[in-house]
Amino acid sequence: MPPHNALAAAFEREVVILDAQGTTLLVLDSWAARIWRSCEGSSTRAIHSAAGGILARVEETLHALARAGLVLPVGDAWVRSPVEWVP
Repeated sequence: MPPHNALAAAFEREVVILDAQGTTLLVLDSWAARIWRSCEGSSTRAIHSAAGGILARVEETLHALARAGLVLPVGDAWVRSPVEWVP
């Protein structure tokens, strides 16, 4: 998914992300959405501290989000790819 061509909408605790071409739809459950929202220049440990859970699960989620193009590793921090929020 191109990181700069995505639309996002929040539904209760989930987030739905659609690329601008309409070819990829991602649904982040409450856990993945919490991790994704924490990626504002935070380290893996800081995200783990904020989200709780098992560190290995946080790392696994971060890497899955990166493979989907939703976050980028910058040094030892994670940054969300920009999305346009729709109501």
